Amino acid sequence: MNAYGELARDLWRAADPRRFDAMEGREAFFGELGARVQNRVTELIPVFAGDAPPREPARCRDLRLRTAKKQAEEVAYQELIFSQSVVPASELVEA
Repeated sequence: MNAYGELARDLWRAADPRRFDAMEGREAFFGELGARVQNRVTELIPVFAGDAPPREPARCRDLRLRTAKKQAEEVAYQELIFSQSVVPASELVEA
């Protein structure tokens, strides 16, 4: 399981420990989810990084790529981790 899977696992465990403990196949689920997040981040980095300007200094390139990775992670987290609910929709109470 990669770091993204571990993050998702920890978030889900904190959100509802009882349901988390009752989950079957947790390790496989979070391992696969982590791989999906990694793939999405890898897809999005070039989108956010854009093309390198001519003669871009190494420090600027590193900053541009680090920033693009953080933006890609934010999008991937939202799409794949935060969009899923630990609590089944049937148990959600309308406010």
